[in-house]
Amino acid sequence: MQTVGQQLIIAAIPVLPALVFVVLVLFGRLLKENAQYVAILGVTVSLVFSVFALLFVAGIIPGGGAPIEFSVNWINLGEGGSFPVGVYIDGLAAVMLVVVSFVSLMIQLYSGGFMEGDKRFAWYYAALNLFTASMLGLVLSPNFIQLYFFWELVGLCSYLLVGHWFEKPSARQAAQKAFIVTRIGDAALFMGIIIFWATTGSTAFEDVSEAAQAGFIGGSLFTAAVVLVFVGAIGKSAQFPLHVWLPDAMEGPTPVSALIHAATMVAAGVYLVARTYDIFVQSEAAMLTVAYIGGFTALMAATMALVKRDIKRVIAYSTVSQLGYMMLGLGLGSYTAGIFHLYNHAFFKALLFLCAGSIIYAIDSYNLFEMGGLRRRMPLTFWAMVIAGLSLSGIFPFAGFWSKEAIVSSTYEEHYYVLFGMALLTVFLTAFYIFRAIFLAFTGEPRTEMARGATESPGIMTGPMLLLAFLSIVSGWVGIPEGFGIPIRDYFAHFVVPSDFVEETLNLEEHAFSFGLSALSVAVALAGIGLAYFLYVARPERAGALARRLSGLHTFLDKGWYFDDLYGATFVRAARWLGRATKGFDRNVLGGLVGGVGRGALGTGGVLQRLQSGGVQSYALFILLSVLVIGVLVGAQLAFLVVALVAGITLAAVAVGARL
Repeated sequence: MQTVGQQLIIAAIPVLPALVFVVLVLFGRLLKENAQYVAILGVTVSLVFSVFALLFVAGIIPGGGAPIEFSVNWINLGEGGSFPVGVYIDGLAAVMLVVVSFVSLMIQLYSGGFMEGDKRFAWYYAALNLFTASMLGLVLSPNFIQLYFFWELVGLCSYLLVGHWFEKPSARQAAQKAFIVTRIGDAALFMGIIIFWATTGSTAFEDVSEAAQAGFIGGSLFTAAVVLVFVGAIGKSAQFPLHVWLPDAMEGPTPVSALIHAATMVAAGVYLVARTYDIFVQSEAAMLTVAYIGGFTALMAATMALVKRDIKRVIAYSTVSQLGYMMLGLGLGSYTAGIFHLYNHAFFKALLFLCAGSIIYAIDSYNLFEMGGLRRRMPLTFWAMVIAGLSLSGIFPFAGFWSKEAIVSSTYEEHYYVLFGMALLTVFLTAFYIFRAIFLAFTGEPRTEMARGATESPGIMTGPMLLLAFLSIVSGWVGIPEGFGIPIRDYFAHFVVPSDFVEETLNLEEHAFSFGLSALSVAVALAGIGLAYFLYVARPERAGALARRLSGLHTFLDKGWYFDDLYGATFVRAARWLGRATKGFDRNVLGGLVGGVGRGALGTGGVLQRLQSGGVQSYALFILLSVLVIGVLVGAQLAFLVVALVAGITLAAVAVGARL
């Protein structure tokens, strides 16, 4: 049982960044460049409180060792139930709180250098803190309604931050695209929530799960509701077919991209599936949908990243692919592996974006083919990005190896061999495209004057990068499998665990570490790195020749499998046609009707105006005529009544006489 003081500490985790948002909105113009210190202070305290929550749930703090749970009633619907607002922190939520607040702190420190001189500097930090507060609130939510509130706030913040430089048309369009596409998923999630509430009478995750177990909802309706919730996750986590918004979101500032991809927006979808896992496992069809959508997305996005020239878009497609891995793991029942990869991915993906931002800061270009030779000029950025690339590729013993190996191995051990093949091919492609970017950016000779004059980024930017680089090496060590041969405990697997109900439903068995599968995965990744070195360092002319020879495939991949063109030719065109039709109906029909009434009233007024001559004799004549007309009408009504009365009496007399 938590004390009141401990509950206040937990409640302050999302409240503090939210208060920073309010302060910066009200006083940002006065604070100017000092806004960053207020923002950093707020998120630092949130990080400290998040660590407290982690230690409490882990049992390290006296009185802990169990989930933190408390709530207050928000809306009372009488017999219709109530909507509470509360907090639920288990191992999953505790880890996410620390990851979100820590990554946000690193990005806010980094932004002090990257965003220096921006004319909306204080507003940028205000939006960052609202973003962080929204994600922290989402993580703490114990029910669908509270989660949905913060879910929408996360989407709003991404819109504001992606469109931070709204003077650029491309930034405005990217922000609108992100907002509209994710709204499709949001609408599906809301429909799923309504179904659960209507059938179970509650929106609490635990209540919905227990109601489903008791049979209050089941069959196709239950599967439909679960799949609708997953569609919401697809939208936020940029999975097929709602993945198209994420690459365009690179129009926002690079630190924003790091926050979106590492700890907030896209992590929300994976977290939603994990948080409602007790519900998902009760539908085998929904679980398989999660697995196959995740596996296909991982492979699809990896192919798209192969040919991109924009360094941020390469990393963006990498995010889509890695989120696919996480969904694949969750869909196959590898709950801990999927969350473990989400945890590791936050560090090396944030690092990749910050390294890209360091390059952009130095040479003011996103184009990989305008870089080159930066290894000697930016050594810290180079080694940090190599570490992040090795972790992303799943090379032993970097952080990404441990979580990715667990997911890939689960596909084989659960006998999903098609998914295993897709996952293994994705490992090869991932290693190839990330080291293609590294080799193009850092090796060879500088290709532009800006690249020749590049220097290392300031310490306020390289400091967070080096700390994230350290974590990209060691963060996975808390989850080294006990069967690996090292006499240490797999702390992550013992802390972030599914419920007993999930273990019983899926009949989960702990798989021993497979040296053979791990060696195969690493060998495939090294082959991808080797091919990237051959094509872009040893024999760079071969890459150009290959692109020309396979120009059709190259264009297909560069166009993102033509998804944007397909959606533009169907949904976008249909929406625009509907908009034009609605506009025409409003202008010509409704507008004509309203205008006709107005013109009729105006004409009638014109006729009556002529009668207003100002002559007393005329007005007396009009009054007399009006009285005569009224008299005639009244007389006609009286005559009608008399005739009706006489006719009625006559008919009555006839009827009485007939009876007599």
